[in-house]
Amino acid sequence: MELAEQTRKTVRTVLVGLPFRIAAAVRGGARVFHPRGLVATGHLELHTRWWTLPTGTPINVVARLSGGVGTPSRVPDVLGLALKIPLDPVETEWDLLLASSGTSAATRVLPLPAASWGAARYSSLMPYSSNGADTRWVLAVPVGPHPASTPLDALRESIAVAPLRFRLELVSMTGSPVPAGQVTLTQVRELPDDEQPTFDPVLNCPPGLAMRPAWLAGVRVGAYRGSRRGRGDPSP
Repeated sequence: MELAEQTRKTVRTVLVGLPFRIAAAVRGGARVFHPRGLVATGHLELHTRWWTLPTGTPINVVARLSGGVGTPSRVPDVLGLALKIPLDPVETEWDLLLASSGTSAATRVLPLPAASWGAARYSSLMPYSSNGADTRWVLAVPVGPHPASTPLDALRESIAVAPLRFRLELVSMTGSPVPAGQVTLTQVRELPDDEQPTFDPVLNCPPGLAMRPAWLAGVRVGAYRGSRRGRGDPSP
């Protein structure tokens, strides 16, 4: 079994990680996924025990909002909302990555362009299982004023005026979304792209939650590792 698992890891490294490593290197060390981003700080509140994390208490978070390509103002783009959520013990974290997607069961698994930050509906694309069962997608819905365009500068200007808010929802394959928390971003942290935090939603996951299906999570591990290596980041 150990040999078979090692073989699978090697195949993932060669077939998945290597192409992303090359792509990142070709881009001059930029991320393969969402190369340009804006970092902001704020807090997260969770409202259901499904999360396996403390509920009802604000948790400080670091967010990275990004465009998949970085399109002009009125051109749709695949938008990203990545959250770095601290865990206990200290120095561990949950990287929750959400991308603009559709709202139906068939389209919430696809990264789709959004016309603006205000119009985007975000999804984890892959579902999570909670304590080995109760598999659900994590969704985020903009609440209140959000920019009516896609550039990062519009986000920067918006946060300077008022906090940026998102409602978190959970949804099963056949059910309707249910409110499960909220994210509030209050301050921009000006960092160049090569100093912005990196994210790995598979390796950095809280106890009790796991991305499904496991084989596809393994593919994502290789892709993110390859992108990091291509940027000169030796982390696992």
